[in-house]
Amino acid sequence: MVNDVEFAKIQVQVVERLKQGNECLDRMHKMMSIEDVERIMDETQEAIEYQKQIDELLGNTLTDEDETAVLAELEQITQQELQNLPDVPAASLPATTTEDVELPDVPTEDPGVKRKAPAPLLAS
Repeated sequence: MVNDVEFAKIQVQVVERLKQGNECLDRMHKMMSIEDVERIMDETQEAIEYQKQIDELLGNTLTDEDETAVLAELEQITQQELQNLPDVPAASLPATTTEDVELPDVPTEDPGVKRKAPAPLLAS
């Protein structure tokens, strides 16, 4: 008898949750129609196809003729840039000193972190 009552309570809860779920779905359906979903899916498919076309264009390798033309253009640009560079200075650099520089010794111990000892607490 107790089992029957508990099972009936569970059944009532299940039915209430199904009712809530249906109400939620109804509200969602009012917010978005099938036409809206179809339009969004079509736009997404068009965007995917467009991206595939871009990927194909970028992914294709250059033909030998195209590569030769690109390399020739790169060489031309490089030569133009070289002509725009300033001239190399003709004067020699000043001589550097070869004197020994006195540096401090390297520490042999780990400096670590020095901490203060805790102050004793006063009894109140």
